[in-house]
Amino acid sequence: MKFGLHKFLAVLASIGPVVLVAVPGGPLIAPLVPLIVSAIGEAEQLKGASGAEKKTHVLKVVEAGVATANATGKVALDPAAVAVVAGTGIDAVIGTLHVVEGAKVVKP
Repeated sequence: MKFGLHKFLAVLASIGPVVLVAVPGGPLIAPLVPLIVSAIGEAEQLKGASGAEKKTHVLKVVEAGVATANATGKVALDPAAVAVVAGTGIDAVIGTLHVVEGAKVVKP
């Protein structure tokens, strides 16, 4: 059964943060997890956008988030390293969402 937007966003809010910090290097992007989850939700709503275009949208939001975080001086994030980990995390979140979406109820 295909997820509607409401269900997609609900599942994303539940599993997105867990998956993002669980990928290799996840702690590096921990300060940006809420931003990444929000950007994935935004990207899902881009009409007619391909998966690659949606991922590019999220990565641009992440890039801006890194610049903002670094400008505050509270954290020092390496933009290139964050982009690599965030890219892996985005793929893992979307892959997990597809698994959940395709899950079948097994009756005993």
